[in-house]
Amino acid sequence: MSEKLPQIGSLRHRIVIESLTNVSDGQGGQTTTWSTYATVWGLIEPSAVKEILFSNQIQIRRTHKCFIRYRSDITVTPSMRINFDSRYFQIKGIYRPDERKFFWRLDLEEGAGT
Repeated sequence: MSEKLPQIGSLRHRIVIESLTNVSDGQGGQTTTWSTYATVWGLIEPSAVKEILFSNQIQIRRTHKCFIRYRSDITVTPSMRINFDSRYFQIKGIYRPDERKFFWRLDLEEGAGT
């Protein structure tokens, strides 16, 4: 069974795809920072909320799914992150849900590793 894809008009969220880049620190060294790779229209929807016990503390994991239109000039990788409405999402998975060049689906985790 195939996944229900969004209609183009529902891609109403302005999403910034960020990548890690090295910049000069002015003293001969480099520092790593996040920079804008692309700004696209998309749809972000909550998927699940999980409670995890880690080091005797309960941590909340929020996962989301994100749809953006397929573009041949953009290559999204798991080393990038999504910035939406001053919230940061780590990219956990990337695929084309219908194996056609209409949409990318990004599986995201909010706040993880950012």
